[in-house]
Amino acid sequence: MQSFRMTLLILAMLMAGCTGSKKITYFNDIADATGHTSVARYPQLRIQSGDVLQIIVSTPDKDVTQLLNPNPPGAPGPSGTGVDQGYLVDSAGYIRMPIAGRLFVRNKTTATIDEMVTTELSKTLKNVYVSTRMVSFRISVLGDVAHPGSFRVGNERTTILDALSMAGDMNTSADRKDVMVIRETDGVRYYTSLNLNDSKTMSSPYFYLANNDVVYIKPGPGKQFPTSKLVQLLPVILSAISLATTIILLSK
Repeated sequence: MQSFRMTLLILAMLMAGCTGSKKITYFNDIADATGHTSVARYPQLRIQSGDVLQIIVSTPDKDVTQLLNPNPPGAPGPSGTGVDQGYLVDSAGYIRMPIAGRLFVRNKTTATIDEMVTTELSKTLKNVYVSTRMVSFRISVLGDVAHPGSFRVGNERTTILDALSMAGDMNTSADRKDVMVIRETDGVRYYTSLNLNDSKTMSSPYFYLANNDVVYIKPGPGKQFPTSKLVQLLPVILSAISLATTIILLSK
């Protein structure tokens, strides 16, 4: 009888330890690890005021190419400060380029800017090739993550999962049902909440991040702020003592 009680006790503790697993996993409403969803229509990145664009132009004329590309890709900023080199989009949404002149690029995609610059340069040049990318793409991840901070992004197609990966993932105490994304568009700041336990989040326009997005991970209701490792391990130690005491009493 005593061994039966001990077996029930151990099973109950194991089940209690498993009940919280869904709270620390992502998209746990997906029953299987296999499946598919369409990503062909993901929102393309739109350029905003304050962004810095790297526009690489190639022509048969080396002198003209040098004029249009004063800063080679990856060149450091003034005095090595790391300031992004390229064409700054002004507050009105314009950039200024040699030969092409003043171009309105706000809310345009990089592919559209390629076409615009090619069209303007082709009025005076032949065999022009243009490639545009944003070099000022940064996101910030704050709150209950392993390594909060600001991160430079080299890919326009960046998801909130990529951001969490850069920050070392959420801590186990983080609230996965209420992840805040803060985004500024055309001078207006927007806020939204994402539930990373729900696979429908992957269809949200905020699942793919934009330049200067801020991702804030809220601590869960059980979050504690220990002042030392001993305080952090105290619940585990007490649980172990309690389990040992119970086993001893049941074995008598």
